[in-house]
Amino acid sequence: MKIPRSYLPVNFSLDSRLMDYDTLEEKRIDTEKLLRALNWKSNLLDDFPLILCLMGGTGTGKSTLFNSLAGRKISEVGVRRPCTVKAIVLAHEEAAQELSDCPCFEEQGERNATVFFHDCEELKHIILVDTPDFDSVEISNRLIADNFFMISDILILITSQEKYGDMVGRDVMERARSWGKKTIFVMNKAISDEAYNNFRSSLRVWGKEIQTCRVGRMEPSPDYISGLRDRPEFSELFQVDARKGVWEKIRSKECGRLLDRSIESHEDLEKSILVQTDRILSVNTQIQSILSSVSEEMESRLEEILSSDLEIRIRNRLQRLLRKYDILFVPRMMVRNAVRKIFREFQNFFVSVSGNVLDTTDEKKILVQDFEATLSGAKLVPLEVALSKFNFETAELLSSNPALEDLRKVAGNNVPRWNSEKIRSMYEQSFPGLEFLLESEIDRFRKGLSSFEEFKLYGSYTLWALLLITVEIAVGGGFTLLDALLNTVIVPFIPPWLLKLKVIDLLKEIGERVDLENRKTLRAILEQQAELYTREFSSLIPSEMVVQEIRATRESLLEAKKIEVECFCRKQFLDDSVIK
Repeated sequence: MKIPRSYLPVNFSLDSRLMDYDTLEEKRIDTEKLLRALNWKSNLLDDFPLILCLMGGTGTGKSTLFNSLAGRKISEVGVRRPCTVKAIVLAHEEAAQELSDCPCFEEQGERNATVFFHDCEELKHIILVDTPDFDSVEISNRLIADNFFMISDILILITSQEKYGDMVGRDVMERARSWGKKTIFVMNKAISDEAYNNFRSSLRVWGKEIQTCRVGRMEPSPDYISGLRDRPEFSELFQVDARKGVWEKIRSKECGRLLDRSIESHEDLEKSILVQTDRILSVNTQIQSILSSVSEEMESRLEEILSSDLEIRIRNRLQRLLRKYDILFVPRMMVRNAVRKIFREFQNFFVSVSGNVLDTTDEKKILVQDFEATLSGAKLVPLEVALSKFNFETAELLSSNPALEDLRKVAGNNVPRWNSEKIRSMYEQSFPGLEFLLESEIDRFRKGLSSFEEFKLYGSYTLWALLLITVEIAVGGGFTLLDALLNTVIVPFIPPWLLKLKVIDLLKEIGERVDLENRKTLRAILEQQAELYTREFSSLIPSEMVVQEIRATRESLLEAKKIEVECFCRKQFLDDSVIK
């Protein structure tokens, strides 16, 4: 079976803030390792040696048995535990090229295997691997042992009379059984017949004939045991002729198991990611529901009825504006600016002045000040109330379910909540330019006016004041309030000739547009707060593209599995035809 090398693991990372990060990360790493092992092993040459891995717990004597099967002292033997901190690999020199690509030789960028090459024909057809203790306190040792478990063709699981009942060892045995790996079980340092018989009895759950080997305790511990590989349990491993046929089937089955495990791992990883995705999407949907409810309440607060206090305030504001923009405003500003210009040129002629030029405050600057005053008077209490309620209800949502504890922490640490100064700053930055809006309205209003009417319009600046107060009412209370104020406050101040030009309709139209933009700005700020939550939560999970790549890889592997089955059936059919 050949798996295209293009089936490489999806390159993505998980956010450690997720509650189930450890479980997800373990699944991601397992999926990546399985696929890398499958890519490597399924593309080996047909005559590549079988991989025999010796695995066992601390102090079970793996290194001694490894040396014994190798027929020489290679792996260190000693009383220090654990002794083998990296995998020890013994291989024929002809396997060097393909073995160099083995994905098990590196873990997190560090070399974790020492390879010894030989030219002995007797061991040409096998690769012996002495793995670190799978029950080591060092995580790296367990990872290395796990990596070689995946690529092994045959396992030699080693225990001792003291450790055969350990749960870690039983877990490894159960894993080997579930994979269906060809396994030889060794009880090393055995003294008691009862212990050995109990050990054999515990292996009956495999439901098939098992190979077990008993090695007695020797004092002192030898570097290797003479004649071990001549025992019946091991002798077939070293018979070159036995490799033909039997060995190919073992290799083929192991590749098939890697393929099945890789398919299962991809499916499990995809499901686990989708569980997290659905959980966060559900929370984000609930946040959007809270946003919708709070936004509706804010809108209702903007529809206020005119109060007497507000009417007095608007009336006084309008009177001040009309006194400022009287009939002589423009002529005065024109004369003052002209005089200042002449004086400045006269001063520059006689005296060199740098950095001390007189202010050129003109009518434009005064108008801008009024625009800013109007904007700063915007009624933002409804927005502040809405933001407070939104944040409170979101906090209640995240605190109501222990399964959302990770999202609650993310919200508390990474989502800012704004104070009044920040809200006003955001509003002033977001609201469209009032100056440009009012100037556009003036230009539009000028069309169709006679020169005399236009002069009166600009000379009195009455319309400027009316437009300013219209905007101020729209952003301060809402369009309902504007309607009331037009009838009670503004109309008495409009000259009859302006009424003939339907200025009331103009003010209402402008008020509607300003009110619409104002509400849109308030909603946008509220939505920005909601987006801070949803964006931060969504960043915790891999993108949809990652899920699609995982799914696509799994489907490709399923297709490879289908082809493998078809080839097997075709081969069986041809074999049966030959027999007949």
